[in-house]
Amino acid sequence: MTQSQLRIYMSNYLKNQGTWKLSQLKKLKFEEIKEEFEKLVKQIDTFVPINIEATKAQLKRYGEELQTEISKKQRIDDKDVSDTEEKVGKSPQGDSETDKEESVEAMNPTPLDTKSNIVANWKIFQQGERSIYQIIRANGADTVYMSFGAMLKDFTREDLIELYRLVMQKYGTNRPEDAYDRVLWSDLRTMFDPPLNEDAIWSLPLQQKMISWRYYDKCAVHCLTLEACNIYMLADRKYPLSKDACQVMLKMKLLDGKMNEVCYKLLKMIEKQAGVKK
Repeated sequence: MTQSQLRIYMSNYLKNQGTWKLSQLKKLKFEEIKEEFEKLVKQIDTFVPINIEATKAQLKRYGEELQTEISKKQRIDDKDVSDTEEKVGKSPQGDSETDKEESVEAMNPTPLDTKSNIVANWKIFQQGERSIYQIIRANGADTVYMSFGAMLKDFTREDLIELYRLVMQKYGTNRPEDAYDRVLWSDLRTMFDPPLNEDAIWSLPLQQKMISWRYYDKCAVHCLTLEACNIYMLADRKYPLSKDACQVMLKMKLLDGKMNEVCYKLLKMIEKQAGVKK
């Protein structure tokens, strides 16, 4: 493959991944495009799911879907480059490098990429006494949330898993120095890491007044709000909540609970932990 053809291939791949626009790539030198291409491929190749038992199945499924999507795009890109070479070879006047790229743009409109809006980064900043969450997607879009709870209303479980993966990739088990990142890190670890009975957080429901118990349907997470903090939990996972705490939760009732299988199983699980016999 010639340098010109390779440039077309890499530009097309970067464009379809949602990281660059063709108009931006035209302004870059070949070496710069190659560097961005290799950087993206490395990110994909080095993706390793977090080894947490409770999320292993979801992460494995996510990885398989991502690899399938990449393979599909690879086949599409290879076909487009092959078709472009054939059309360029038959041109009586000979196309310039820019014309070739524009030809690829016309022949290969950006496909609907279900992974283009994957969570790619996050930022947390203070506005008054509030922590503002900015979520940046791989396609360049970003959304600002006034609270973690507001973010969960909009997040899918896949979004939540990806955010957890990114936070753990950056911090691991090392407690972040930044107070805002530390709260996010703690909330995500409470949800995804194997819960321990001796963790101090599980004694808080009996030490503080319980304010509310809320369910987030889109990501299947429930939140127990106490006087001084929130405890976020995955709806399909059992946590070491005490019998007394579960009894109080059931008396408060589950806010925004949906009549679906996941929510129903959550209520049954809490009833069992509370010792309710039916």
